[in-house]
Amino acid sequence: MLTNEEFDSLEVGDHVETYPLFPGLTRDLVVLQVIGVQDGSREFMATYCGITIGRWLCIKCQGGLKWQF
Repeated sequence: MLTNEEFDSLEVGDHVETYPLFPGLTRDLVVLQVIGVQDGSREFMATYCGITIGRWLCIKCQGGLKWQF
């Protein structure tokens, strides 16, 4: 979903468009808005079709990215 370089460049307020959850119903993408930046992690508010679906956390570890929902 994100490369390490893209992850490192994210700042509060940035948006990342991912993929549709239900492509058979709508092609709307999940949108992640960066709401928190710390060394080695980014916190996102996830929305789908304009509806907030939760907070997601991405942590840089062992050369990769780990997602927590």
